[in-house]
Amino acid sequence: MGSKSVLLMGIDALTMLDLLKKAAAYKGLKLQEGASAAYSEPVKVYELDDKLLAVLAERGIRRHLRPDAKGIFTLADENFQEKVPGYAPSNYWNFKLVEGSGDKFNLYISLVVGFRISTEGHGIVLWPRAQSPFLSPVDRLPNFRMFKALAESDKDAPAVVKELAASDGSIVVTWSDLGLGGIRRIESLFVEFTGGNGILMSTINRCGILDPYPIPRNQQPGEELFITESARPKVLRAWRAQLKEFRDCLEA
Repeated sequence: MGSKSVLLMGIDALTMLDLLKKAAAYKGLKLQEGASAAYSEPVKVYELDDKLLAVLAERGIRRHLRPDAKGIFTLADENFQEKVPGYAPSNYWNFKLVEGSGDKFNLYISLVVGFRISTEGHGIVLWPRAQSPFLSPVDRLPNFRMFKALAESDKDAPAVVKELAASDGSIVVTWSDLGLGGIRRIESLFVEFTGGNGILMSTINRCGILDPYPIPRNQQPGEELFITESARPKVLRAWRAQLKEFRDCLEA
């Protein structure tokens, strides 16, 4: 093919990982390295002493004795749970004994922040997670309730913790907040470029004739491309030139 568009990575085009890191930094957070999902490093860690356990009990998060699991301390959220067909609620935290301590449990909760791209395209959604050192719930409500209870009991909680605790369970860092208003997934730009023509999209995908390629093969997690508003004309011009060259080759 002929001349191809050149995008400056980190300026014209950003990966999902780039965007998550920017959203984290905007709120004074840092992403965990090598985590299986997008979470921040712990924002605050609390040791659950008798005072905090009493605070949690007032919020309906109480100890459950476990005769079936010796050496385990369990806190369960006894409040209403969202029901998912075919699944039991994931609404409890388990803590193990501190090794060699005899009867002391490792009663620590780390407040971390989860990140995901907004499905409505507004930016990055931040949501609260409360992690024990051993086993933690995956359901949204128990995490939010634990997070909120601990944050509201702590006048010195970090600002982002207070903001999440005062929310309805999540906050959004908008593209405009990050100076990236108008940014779009490259796949969305590709649909615009082809006018949604299924045959044309299939042909382009099969032949791999565009650069930057709109749907990268063997894409690694976090490597999906997002194109800034100022770079979109550059991408569309390059794609039009590449498609014309491809058609000219077929007609030659």
